[in-house]
Amino acid sequence: MHSGLSFLDHRGEMAERIRHHDWSKNPLGPLDSWPQALRFAVNLCLGSGHPTAIYWGPDLRLVYNDAWAPIPAERHPWALGQPGAEVFAEIWDIVGPQLDQLMATGVSTASYDQRLDIVRDGVPREAYWNYSLSPIRDEYGVIVGAFNQGNDVTQRVLAERARRLSEERLQLALGASHGVGTWDWDIVADQVTADSRFARMYGVDPDLAEHGAPLEMFFGRIHSDDAVRVEGEITRSIGEGLPFASEYRLVQEDGSVRWVAAEGRVSYAEDGTALRLPGVTFDITNRRRAEDQARAVAEELRKANESQTFLYSLAERQRGLDNPQAIMRFTATALGRRLEVDRLGFYRVAPDETVEFGPCWTSGALPPMRGSFHASTLGEAAHRRYRAGRTLVLGDTRGDADHAETGISKHSAAAIGVPLLRHGRWVGSLYANQAEQRAWTEEEVAFLEAVAEITWDAIERVEAVAALQESEEKFRAIANSIDPMVWSTRPDGFHDYYNDRWYEFTGVPHGSTDGAGWNGMFHPEDQERAWAQWQHCLASGERYHIEYRLRHHSGHYRWVLGRAQAVRDEGGRITRWFGTCTDIQDIVEAREVLARSRAELEAAVSERTQQLMAAEEQLRQAQKMEAVGQLTGGIAHDFNNMLAVVIGALDLLERRLRQGSTDVDRYVLAARDGATRAAALTQRLLAFARQTPLAPSVIDVNAMVLGMIDLVNRTIGDDVRVETQLAADLAPAMADPSQLENVILNLSVNARDAMPRGGVLTIATAMAAMSEADRVGMGLAPGHYILVTVSDTGAGMAPDVAARAFEPFFTTKGVGKGTGLGLSQVFGFVRQSGGHVRLDSEAGHGTTVTLYLPASSGAAAAPQSDPVRRETLPRGASDEVVMVVEDEERVRNFSVEALRELGYTVVHTAHGAEALAMIEAGQGISLLFTDVIMPEMTGRELADRAGAAIPGLRVLYTSGYTRDIVDDMSSQGSVLAKPFDLARLAHRVRAALDE
Repeated sequence: MHSGLSFLDHRGEMAERIRHHDWSKNPLGPLDSWPQALRFAVNLCLGSGHPTAIYWGPDLRLVYNDAWAPIPAERHPWALGQPGAEVFAEIWDIVGPQLDQLMATGVSTASYDQRLDIVRDGVPREAYWNYSLSPIRDEYGVIVGAFNQGNDVTQRVLAERARRLSEERLQLALGASHGVGTWDWDIVADQVTADSRFARMYGVDPDLAEHGAPLEMFFGRIHSDDAVRVEGEITRSIGEGLPFASEYRLVQEDGSVRWVAAEGRVSYAEDGTALRLPGVTFDITNRRRAEDQARAVAEELRKANESQTFLYSLAERQRGLDNPQAIMRFTATALGRRLEVDRLGFYRVAPDETVEFGPCWTSGALPPMRGSFHASTLGEAAHRRYRAGRTLVLGDTRGDADHAETGISKHSAAAIGVPLLRHGRWVGSLYANQAEQRAWTEEEVAFLEAVAEITWDAIERVEAVAALQESEEKFRAIANSIDPMVWSTRPDGFHDYYNDRWYEFTGVPHGSTDGAGWNGMFHPEDQERAWAQWQHCLASGERYHIEYRLRHHSGHYRWVLGRAQAVRDEGGRITRWFGTCTDIQDIVEAREVLARSRAELEAAVSERTQQLMAAEEQLRQAQKMEAVGQLTGGIAHDFNNMLAVVIGALDLLERRLRQGSTDVDRYVLAARDGATRAAALTQRLLAFARQTPLAPSVIDVNAMVLGMIDLVNRTIGDDVRVETQLAADLAPAMADPSQLENVILNLSVNARDAMPRGGVLTIATAMAAMSEADRVGMGLAPGHYILVTVSDTGAGMAPDVAARAFEPFFTTKGVGKGTGLGLSQVFGFVRQSGGHVRLDSEAGHGTTVTLYLPASSGAAAAPQSDPVRRETLPRGASDEVVMVVEDEERVRNFSVEALRELGYTVVHTAHGAEALAMIEAGQGISLLFTDVIMPEMTGRELADRAGAAIPGLRVLYTSGYTRDIVDDMSSQGSVLAKPFDLARLAHRVRAALDE
């Protein structure tokens, strides 16, 4: 059942019909919007076994129970929700005025044996009714409907009418015959003669009764509780000469009970001796049942009126209380005493379902409930029921299988729990407990549910009022703490609030500008314009924004800026306006000054702007020259060191060869090492410019780091201890492996330089755990990332130094000791790889550089030896012709000699035009090996024209600067970066021919 419709938790046809009736088109509205007073009345109606109906609202629309359903006959069930005047048009001239008087005065009324000829089967039928009408009041005491209970007493009325006619006939016949149900008692002889019907009713043989039998025989069936009374009434009638009249019960042979009324009169002898007592007896069973039923209805109505009076009084008292604790304490006391329970109280339920007990009342048989507990302590069944908004009723908590071992059974023998739901969440409960088992009635349950809802509404009301008061106090405090004048109006524009700044500015008495009085404070020239603008905003809901002159308390007018904005409810309706007035007199005067000197100001600004632009250009040029100086100094230093190694090694090589020595390998290796380092420096410059073509692949970062440990140790020396912290189950990364090795080595060298006295270098890996905000802030694409971290325990950097660490040419080393490209190269490589780099450093506490590299779902390739280091180089055949086109003579000569050494047939030229001429002359070639940048014709242009002349021609480009090809790689051929050695040349040429 819906948590808010527990008042319909009744069996029977009408409860079902009410639940499924389409109320959306009825003035009563949807069930969940029915007011509490209607819910309470419907709950009583459906729970009653007597014919009961509710007339609700100004149209007196009908809601009724199963016992009442036969009354409208064929108009049922159409009558549900219809106006009473339409349902009972034929009797409304009688019932209508009674209901009108009830709704107007609130005075209950009752009618007995009222004739109401209700149409049935299309024909008015004579009928008689006993019924009552009582007012239904809401929580404010307003009469909102009528509570009707009644019974059809037509049979009894007609029977009594017939009885009266019969009595009249019997009065005429008593002297001549006994009639039906008549008797005659010969007091002297103690013989009672009676007709057969009377005899059978009293359990006497009709034949015996006809001839006479002792009075005692006719007392046999009189109910034992009535016999003594009847005997006394007979004795009193005889002794006092009064008519005999008595009503009593007869127990029939089948055990049923019949009510009878006996009437008679004693006849006396002249001496006063009682001679005879003739009379007649009537069966009044139906009348007595009707009277009993009427009394039961009256009692039920009395209880309902008492309940309604209690609820009305309770709501009145609750409205006089100003805090939730007082409301719960008063309600618990009043309700607990009325229902005569042993304990009654309230508790609140927090969002995490922690239960906190509130005030409660006890009779002394049970202790008060205090503290808190979790709702699960109540047991799964109760917990589920409360969350669904269904009342829990337990007459025997320990005998109920679902609750025997729960907290409920531990604290009471019988219990009722009424959950309170707000916006679908269980927020609290009203509970009633008994120390002993108790059979709770439906009326008690309904009463508790009604009180729970009324009380929680009152609690929420005082909480809302308190919150509103607090909000208003905060608003006033804020409004009075700021410089602008603050004001507020009702939706119609009626001003009803100004802060203290308004009265300080204007000097008017408090309240004197409420309503429309504010307009009189404006300058006469501004009043019409300001009023029209305000009326337009009220009509359209647009923001109010205007400048006008307002009278100051000094008597002068000052310019102010007026602003206001509407506050709307959920439906978009304006509920209030809030506005401000700001003194802008100084601004207006400044505007006038600015307007007068705008031309001079613009001229001055233009002149100053030109000066600043010239100074900025000079500064930019100085910074550029400083950066170039830093770069050239660093490059010159590094190249001089490398050239010193090359030149020195070659000098020693030359001297040893002249001396005839053949042990020259170490000089060759030294010269090669110097040249290789020079090539690496060139690659660093290209990496800084992000012009190096990358060859990303799926790599196992952990394996790479482990493979570099020996190289790192040799590079950074013995004073620094190298540690690794490698994450288990690390996903592969997507990056250029050789470039990543250079980056890690570069960072390791920087770390060593930051620890001149030694320290600890830590290389770590991990999976990145980033929020969406972090990822977007770093400019990274969606996906997973691998972290590679290089940390040191060195000197660290100051914040200003760390902020510039990735700037090109910036270095903390002296001039000539570094290019300032190390971290710039790292930055360029990582960003070109689709990742991010972060630097964390603190002076005196070391530096940490973290690389974010894209993770790959593929499998990392097994480490392989560098093919260019193999001793056996791939060779060519004499029928494989390579054309070398290179404008640099030394490079061309080395290439030609190296290719011939490898077994290829080589033709060569320094210009693209000569190469094309050779091809056009019939020179056949297998591979075109050409520089990219050459005078007059680029390598790309040469390859395109040569490919047109020789379809399928293989092409291998070479270049010392790759910017010219990274943006537009040829669809044919690949690139061999300068400088290159014999091994790399051999492998790349062979690969190009074998594609």
